[in-house]
Amino acid sequence: MRLPPPRSAVTPNAPGIRRRRAHAASLVAFAAIAFGAREAAAYDVLAVPCETGGIAAWSCERGHVAYDKTDSLPIEWSFDTGWIPQGSPLQVHLAAGIYAHTRVALAGDLQADWPKAFLLTAPGDPRGGSIGFRYGAQVIAQGRVDISVAGQHFTWQGDLPYIPNFDFEAWGQEGFEAWGFAPGASVEGQTPQTKLVSIGLSDILGGSIPGVDGGFELDVAMALRTTYTNDRIVVTTTADGLPVKGGPILSEGGETTCGYKGGPWIDLDVHPEGTLDYDGTLHLIPAFYISVLGKNWSIPIADIPISFPITKVDWVFDSQRVHYPLPDLSLSRREIDFGKVEVGQKRLAPLPLANKGEAALAITLASSDPEVFPPFDPALEIAAKGSHDSAVRFIPSHAGEFHAVLIVASNDPDEPIQQVKLRGVGVDVPPPDLEAALADAPAAEEPAGDVTGESGGCGCRAAGEGHGAPTGAWIGIAALAAVARRRRRR
Repeated sequence: MRLPPPRSAVTPNAPGIRRRRAHAASLVAFAAIAFGAREAAAYDVLAVPCETGGIAAWSCERGHVAYDKTDSLPIEWSFDTGWIPQGSPLQVHLAAGIYAHTRVALAGDLQADWPKAFLLTAPGDPRGGSIGFRYGAQVIAQGRVDISVAGQHFTWQGDLPYIPNFDFEAWGQEGFEAWGFAPGASVEGQTPQTKLVSIGLSDILGGSIPGVDGGFELDVAMALRTTYTNDRIVVTTTADGLPVKGGPILSEGGETTCGYKGGPWIDLDVHPEGTLDYDGTLHLIPAFYISVLGKNWSIPIADIPISFPITKVDWVFDSQRVHYPLPDLSLSRREIDFGKVEVGQKRLAPLPLANKGEAALAITLASSDPEVFPPFDPALEIAAKGSHDSAVRFIPSHAGEFHAVLIVASNDPDEPIQQVKLRGVGVDVPPPDLEAALADAPAAEEPAGDVTGESGGCGCRAAGEGHGAPTGAWIGIAALAAVARRRRRR
């Protein structure tokens, strides 16, 4: 049997529906605040009805979750000696650092659909993912001189030759779709080419050689590629902390299921788990050249790439708790006996309906015999924690026993279909009771006797004469009138 949708869901895009649903969501949010800080802190996200329109919106809720995690690589390291040794006329200051920070952000929904309680999916926000990193190194070498020679005072402070300051950094930022399931999302960055060493040939050979010139230079650059791959979205129940029975969600468009034993709400904890892969390349760009008596030589190497797969780390986000307000239908009657009802008459029996849940309840009522047992409210809505007094009619079409089932379909997640047994007996209208009708009829008037007319003669007529109705006809009319009065009194 195909049940008609609730009245409010007949036009899925009606502005009134959107207003009611928005108002309901506002009331739920307000109630959460009104419960106080302790209760409000019991969950992180309050689910709201899905914006799907139609009857599906009554059996679908979404909790929007967002995650943001920044971490440093295990190889992050730095040191700074300060000026040493203390009190010496010659001092050095050495500092170096290697650093790497990666940030991954994800955003989407944990959507619950029923009455297949619960089908869980995780639609991601378009371009809701983001990955970025900063990775680099810095080396500082400085000298300080404070000496006196032959009455002359000399001071100097600056970078030491051949070890100039260098600071190079690779960074990148990239957005990606949804959760970043395989093959994952990558971002690349590269430092600018930086000169690390520049030494003249005279410094290398120790003095100037006539006709000989040259030198050595070394530039460096670094490239880094970071890839985040989401392996799973883990959903656990708050009651026991165990994963839902369907297991984790393992792919875009994947799904899982969660058991549900009824009640006005359910809370679920959800978090993504993945891996972060770092892969880097250090580029050494040497320049070694020499000129002797006008003839030049240089090494043919322009770039020496050195790969260094840095590390692979697990990337686990903190969990968020999503609170799903749910409808919960309570039927106080599972069977209605209408008793005996005359054919052609009808009897109305009450059917109380209550919503024990935290979300609006949409109900459709349909009878297996709608001609004899029509529901008073074919479709209705009950607000959270509300109730409604509905009813069912019994209209027997003939004498005999009648049996039917009232199907109560709703968006209750654990009992979407409930039934109420209906029965009644139709009885015929009893035939007219002539003796009772005669007893109820008024007595017949006796003739008035002689009537004297204007001529002084007898004005009466013999029985049966004239135009009056026969005595038998009056008796029949009186009997029918009595029956009519009796039926009206019923």
